[in-house]
Amino acid sequence: MATIEDALSALKQHFGFADFREGQREVIGSILEGHDTVVVMPTGGGKSLCYQLPALMKEGATVVVSPLIALMKDQVDALQARNLPATFINSSITFEEQKARINAIRRGEFKLVYVAPERFRSTHFVETLRGANVSLFAVDEAHCVSQWGHDFRPDYLRLRRAVEEVGRPQVVALTATATPYVRADIIEQLALAEPRAFVSGFDRPNLSIQVVHTQKEREKIAHIKALASEQQGSGIIYTSTRKAVEQVATRLKLAGLSIVAYHAGMDEAERTRAQDEFMSGRTQMIVATNAFGMGIDKADIRFVAHYQMPGSIEAYYQEIGRAGRDGQASSCVLFFNYADKRTQDYFIEGSYPPPDVIAQVYQALVATGQQRIELSVSEIATRASLRNEMAVQSALIILEKAGHIERGAAGENRAALRLLKPPHEARAALGERETKTRQALFALLGGYDLNLRAETEIDLKEFAEAAGLEPAAARRALSALQTSGIISYTPARRTRGVLMLDEHPVRQLRIKQHEIARRAALEQRKLREMINFCYTDACYRAFILDYFGDPHHAPVCGACGNCLARAAGKDVRTKAAPLEPATQLDRFVRENAPVGLDLEVALSEQARVELARVKAETAVEAGHVPTEISITEQRALTPEEGLLVRKVLACVARMRGRFGKGMIASVLRGSRARNVLQAGLTEL
Repeated sequence: MATIEDALSALKQHFGFADFREGQREVIGSILEGHDTVVVMPTGGGKSLCYQLPALMKEGATVVVSPLIALMKDQVDALQARNLPATFINSSITFEEQKARINAIRRGEFKLVYVAPERFRSTHFVETLRGANVSLFAVDEAHCVSQWGHDFRPDYLRLRRAVEEVGRPQVVALTATATPYVRADIIEQLALAEPRAFVSGFDRPNLSIQVVHTQKEREKIAHIKALASEQQGSGIIYTSTRKAVEQVATRLKLAGLSIVAYHAGMDEAERTRAQDEFMSGRTQMIVATNAFGMGIDKADIRFVAHYQMPGSIEAYYQEIGRAGRDGQASSCVLFFNYADKRTQDYFIEGSYPPPDVIAQVYQALVATGQQRIELSVSEIATRASLRNEMAVQSALIILEKAGHIERGAAGENRAALRLLKPPHEARAALGERETKTRQALFALLGGYDLNLRAETEIDLKEFAEAAGLEPAAARRALSALQTSGIISYTPARRTRGVLMLDEHPVRQLRIKQHEIARRAALEQRKLREMINFCYTDACYRAFILDYFGDPHHAPVCGACGNCLARAAGKDVRTKAAPLEPATQLDRFVRENAPVGLDLEVALSEQARVELARVKAETAVEAGHVPTEISITEQRALTPEEGLLVRKVLACVARMRGRFGKGMIASVLRGSRARNVLQAGLTEL
């Protein structure tokens, strides 16, 4: 077995470092000894090395699960620059390239294989890993597996089964932000065996944390101007909404500051350009939503300002963690106005709409009198007399999960094509000169079943990746092919179609309202903690470290806004805001959600149910139906329940992935709706 001394030699050989950073030695030692390991290490603390170095020292391959496609590429590029055998598999590479890399994994050509969690939906991919001698399974951003976490992703629940199916290699779970609840949930959801847990201090002593209570925009702008002139480096200004990004960026530009804007509503080329401007140092500051920052590693960020309050301490700590990566003193300023709570309330209400809102959306759909409905979210909101479009979007998702509706693919990524010339004539029409249009045609002919008789629907994003083109260039190429008379091209719709699955409008919606209320209660609790932080007269750093359960910290830091004010003899007490009237969501949560310990038990139970659901889906994908599925650890299914589950899964398996869950629900109810009859699904 390799020792820590062997690891030091490998560290110098592969990475050129003479010694480990704080916390790395203990973690790497645990992994080399063969223990499952949980690592909580602050952003910029060197988490990646904790699995990269053991991966190079162990026999076989290490699978690294990461949700960040850009970060995967950056890390693989950095490893390959050191001549280390690493690769990644995700949606950014073509299908042919994916096949080539999978074959190389089978041949043992890579020591580190980075994959997105979505890959584990494919049983074929899991089978590939089974033959690749996987010795270590590293789960990055491991808080995504926990419903307690601030970024829960259901695909992470597939990892527990995937680990078992590839031979139960050693597992290391890594995250930068995890409360004690989240750490315990990570261990449970990944089924770690007697793991060792390492919490390397959350403390970032080089960060000076300050909360400024202000209601005036000009005060915020003046403060940011002062930060920009005082700090010889870059800065990030976070806002809560896309609209605020545009407004704040404009104000700062008018104030003469070097600024770019970044949010998810911008097209990919604009976002890439803004990120490059900031990362290269050509622009000093970037104004952004939380869409910016994951995987960003820029050493000289001297300040992070929050123009508005974020929704949780987890989100806040992760965002300020992007400052001072080089260890130099950096400032973190949060501008607090209690009115900003309304924005976060809007997000919570939008994510967890109460039953009345869901019913309004359903009735608006029924009122169209159509089975297949082509309306945008904005149009549905207008018909339902609702102003929160986010709540309408969430209501549609909930109605789909309940089997009342089925939504089509996102319209802006779909297009319909039909060949107007036979393939050989189409190729000849473009000649031999290499162009993007020719590149697009060959991708269409080689990867899609196009014909002269009927239209074929394609996913534009997948097509662009297959053709090796930017999405905008792919659309232009398709338009050029249409102009040349080679294809007919119906551009993407801007709506997402809705198919009504109920034969007749139902009086009682099949909504799990207690589950919705539980999740809303958890988000409200996180928001209350964030507000408590903004009003505390205690040390800001100590407040955060207590929240994350870090026992190794001093009661005061001496460097945050409250500590400095107290040292200067100033009054640090702030006036708490008055309680607001209860909202519709507050009443819904109070009536339906458990609190305190009951909430913790309820969420743990829900996580187990989610895990069982993923197990069932995976079984169907694998082509077999289990004879027994245990939903919780406390109780197996009764024979009657087991029979019902087997019938449902048998129906799913026989459809072979051709239909969505809404159609499955219709078939199981014995529906004779038009779409069921047309698909021939009324008989065995």
